[in-house]
Amino acid sequence: MNRPEKPLTPARIAEILEALSLDGQHYANNTYDKKRYARIEEMARTLRVLPADVPPLSRITPVTPKVGVDGAVFRDSDILLIRRGDTGQWALPGGAVELGEAPSEAVRREVSEETGIVMSVDNLVGVFDNWMDRRVTAHHLYHVVVRGQFAGGTLNPQPEEVLEVVWCKPGELPRPEEFHPGHYERILKALQGTVGYVD
Repeated sequence: MNRPEKPLTPARIAEILEALSLDGQHYANNTYDKKRYARIEEMARTLRVLPADVPPLSRITPVTPKVGVDGAVFRDSDILLIRRGDTGQWALPGGAVELGEAPSEAVRREVSEETGIVMSVDNLVGVFDNWMDRRVTAHHLYHVVVRGQFAGGTLNPQPEEVLEVVWCKPGELPRPEEFHPGHYERILKALQGTVGYVD
């Protein structure tokens, strides 16, 4: 099934231009081209309405998406949710994949760190692109959502990042607007038993 292309909103166009300008400044071999690419970066940041102190989109070139993992952990039919400390919104536990770390290792580590729960890995729910649900300073991320089962541990929210950890029944999920952007849709896919979805 073919999915429609995501719309090129002004924010997305500005972000693409910023990424291209950073690559251009890195690879340009003369002062004039570097200045032209710097001007494009300045205009892209203006279009995105970014304050001057917001760091550049990336300090690594070429600018490419980063990879995160989210754990859809089940205990019988209940699903594990966290309430994030930065936004106060609900989400799946997860975070960035570290260098040299396999996705299955990363998701088990993140779930354990954030919730105190040990998970066993079942399968891949899907890969989700966060470009359309990002915050101003967020990176462009591909979220690898992994389904797994409760394998031990007790609920213990990580105090620096997590306000609350709960087991939630499918029929008692918080309202969609109470979820961190993108997470409600990922949770629905996990609850539906989706395997191998590609956003």
